[in-house]
Amino acid sequence: MNKDNIIKQSLGNDAKPKSKVPRVTITLLFFLLPVFAISFYQYLEKEAHIERTALIEAFNSAKTEEEKSIVTEEMLAHSEKLQASNPDDADGWLMLTNSYVAIERYPDALRAVENLYRLKSNDPSVIVRYADILSMINNGRFKGKPTELIDEALRLDPTNKNGLWLAGLAAIQRADIKKALQHWQELHSQFDEGSESQLKIKHYIDLARKQIIQPDKEAVSDIALKINIVLSEDLLKKANDNDDVYVYAHAVDGSLMPLAISRIKVSELPTQVTLDDSMALVPSNKLSDHKLIQIIARVSKNANTKSTPGDLIGVLNSVPTNIYLPVKLIIDDIIQ
Repeated sequence: MNKDNIIKQSLGNDAKPKSKVPRVTITLLFFLLPVFAISFYQYLEKEAHIERTALIEAFNSAKTEEEKSIVTEEMLAHSEKLQASNPDDADGWLMLTNSYVAIERYPDALRAVENLYRLKSNDPSVIVRYADILSMINNGRFKGKPTELIDEALRLDPTNKNGLWLAGLAAIQRADIKKALQHWQELHSQFDEGSESQLKIKHYIDLARKQIIQPDKEAVSDIALKINIVLSEDLLKKANDNDDVYVYAHAVDGSLMPLAISRIKVSELPTQVTLDDSMALVPSNKLSDHKLIQIIARVSKNANTKSTPGDLIGVLNSVPTNIYLPVKLIIDDIIQ
C-alpha cells in the first residue's frame, strides 16, 4: 500500500477538503515507497469502534467538500476523545498519526506518534514513522534525532524497507553517498525483479552513483542568494511574533521539491536570509543547477510546513541564481 492509497482510504478517493482540512499534497521524497501500512478501515473494522465506522460512512456519503471537512473534523475529535479515555491504545494513536499526516497537521501527528512510540518503543516500524514525522517538522531534514531513530530501527531490523529508504536519504543529506548506496542497494534486493518499487529505487541508486563518478558536482558552489524579508505593514496585525516564517526556493519549471529552505520567526523580521547550495535536500538538485528560480516567504499560521488558507505569503518570480546583490521580498498577500 503506498502513501496515496493510505490517504485515499483515510479521506475518501474524491476528498478535497478545505478550511481546517487542507488539500493533501505530497512534496517530499517520501512518496516513493510505502510508509505505514494501516488505514482507517483496518482499524475501524474492530467491533469496539462501531461509532467511528459510522463516521466513515457519513464521510463517504457527504456530497460537498464542506460536509466532508466537517465529518473529518468530527472523526478526529471523536478519536481524540477516545484516546483521552484510553491513552494506552496503540492502535488509536497509530490511526491518529496517519490521519494527521494525511491532512498535513504535522504538529498533531508528532504528538500522536510520540504517544505511539511511548507504547511501542521497540517496534522498528513505529521508530521509523517517528523519525519520518520529525523530519517533516524539520523541513525534510534528518540531522539529529531523526537519524538516531532510523539507526535504532535498523539495529532492531536491518531489513526494514522504510528504515533503509530513510537511512539512504539521511546519508545523502550529509553527503555520505557510499552509505546511501549501501542502504538503497539492500532495499533494491528486497523488491520483486522489475517491480515498480524496484525501478524507482534503482533510479535513485543511479543518481547517487553519479555523485561518486563526478565528485566535482558535489562541491558547494559560490552561489549564495541574499534575501531581505519584510512583512507588509498592512499584515503586521495578522502575524504573531512566534509564527514560523519559511523562506524557500523552487525551480521555475513547477517542481514542488524545494532547492533550499530556511526557517525563522516573525519576531526576527525584517531580516536578511541567505539560501545556498549547502541547504539542498539532495545534492543532485541544488540552486546552482538552475539559472532562474522562484523565491517564496510564507508565514505559517498553523505551524504547518505546507501552505494553508490564512498563511501570509510573498513571492519573487524568475530570480537569477548568479545575482550577488540582495533582493527584497515583501510578504504582502494572504493565502485564500
